[in-house]
Amino acid sequence: MDIAVPTDTRTEPFAEGDRVAMRSVNTYGAHGEAVGFAVAGRVLVDDDDLAVVATPAGSAVRRRAGAGSGPNGRLVVPDDWDGSYVEDRWFGAPVVRVHRKGTPWSVWRWHDGVGWEPDWYVNLELPWTRTATGFDSQDWTLDVVARFDDDGSWSVRYKDEDELAFFADLGLWPAAMRSVIEGVGAQAVASATARTFPFDADWSAWVPDPTWAPVDLPTGWDRLDRHDG
Repeated sequence: MDIAVPTDTRTEPFAEGDRVAMRSVNTYGAHGEAVGFAVAGRVLVDDDDLAVVATPAGSAVRRRAGAGSGPNGRLVVPDDWDGSYVEDRWFGAPVVRVHRKGTPWSVWRWHDGVGWEPDWYVNLELPWTRTATGFDSQDWTLDVVARFDDDGSWSVRYKDEDELAFFADLGLWPAAMRSVIEGVGAQAVASATARTFPFDADWSAWVPDPTWAPVDLPTGWDRLDRHDG
């Protein structure tokens, strides 16, 4: 199954410090194609090869409203969504997302103001596309976590396999797409294990600005601008 990547609707790169919306877009039953999740951030890098976005603590988050079901009781399936959003805030340390253009995942790390925390979170997703309000993707449920363990070793594991199975059992991820996701997961595990980019990068260039206040989502964060015209 080929991965169809939408075309950028904004061709001009964002400047360092620009406020953006990071959005996961999917098809949700009767609601059709819609934003399922959005979080605000500020751009650190946006060029032909790389996009890096930092989300300060307390920044705006929007997620689908509705009763959670499935593993952990936090998954809102399409039939449980009324089309509205819960207004929330990003909690914990600021997070930095690094995405090499065209790669079906991004790597997240948290900076506590002193140093980088030990977990490297690999979010499997559709390659990012630049939009009028920020960057769009499509979260693929399955994730990979790499970290330095207390004994100094480097470990890599999957996360949320049960959620992927739940969505697949409901038919929300067809068998062919589940196979794609699991294949991308294997690639991400191999990349993390081999310590290839961005696991081998100098992350000191991407330390979030400690003076940045919480960020609100830009106007139009809930509109799919590629359908507006």
